[in-house]
Amino acid sequence: MKRLTIMMVLVAILAAGSAMAQYGTDAVVKVSPAPAALEGAAGDTLSFDVNIDISKKWHLYAHGVEDFIGVDLVPEEKFILEGLKAEYPHGHEGVFFGEKVMMIEGKDTIKATAVIPAGLKAGEYKFNLSVTAQACDDKTCRPPADLPVSFKLTVK
Repeated sequence: MKRLTIMMVLVAILAAGSAMAQYGTDAVVKVSPAPAALEGAAGDTLSFDVNIDISKKWHLYAHGVEDFIGVDLVPEEKFILEGLKAEYPHGHEGVFFGEKVMMIEGKDTIKATAVIPAGLKAGEYKFNLSVTAQACDDKTCRPPADLPVSFKLTVK
């Protein structure tokens, strides 16, 4: 009987986890690299974009918005580039639960630059970033998510 109870609890936990995945921010927001493949020499500054595609009826909060989780571009812990700078979409003014706030809807882009370190040897590399975001509609917010985006880099 004890084993049956444990099994039922485990099945319930797995089912709940699957259901939550369908209702997270990652279900209504997709991010993609542009371009996915970059090329440069050590010391070069790279320019690249992260495209954001938000499902209809949903919005994100602009970077730097207070009291809400705004869009943020976060490098992985072992990020191989230096001096990452991001230019975030400004969004437009909207109202959420009676508060005026800057929102991003539809398709938009984070523009980024970073430098290939002077000592990085020629070769093929991969680097990862994530977009931290929280999707909301006019009634609710989904749990925040870190949406991964990967780039390939060829150093000459």
